[in-house]
Amino acid sequence: MFEATLDLMPEEELSALPKLAHLLGRKFQDGRLEGEAKILMRQLQRRFGAVPAWVGEKIAKAPSQSLEEWSLRILDAQSLEDVFSDRM
Repeated sequence: MFEATLDLMPEEELSALPKLAHLLGRKFQDGRLEGEAKILMRQLQRRFGAVPAWVGEKIAKAPSQSLEEWSLRILDAQSLEDVFSDRM
């Protein structure tokens, strides 16, 4: 069915498909990053109580790799500073 639809599409529409796929992939990536940040904030609140604004700002600017690392550090950290420290 999908292939038949592609066969009927004009050439200019077909050339836009890679762009669409890129945009959809980016939206998916953004949504995943937002979900990781939300989960990390909930974990921090559960473990340490009220979370200061600097933590939210740091999380909002962080790449996925940092969010993952920090979410693992929660298990051993005694403070918020331990979670975000470069020394761990």
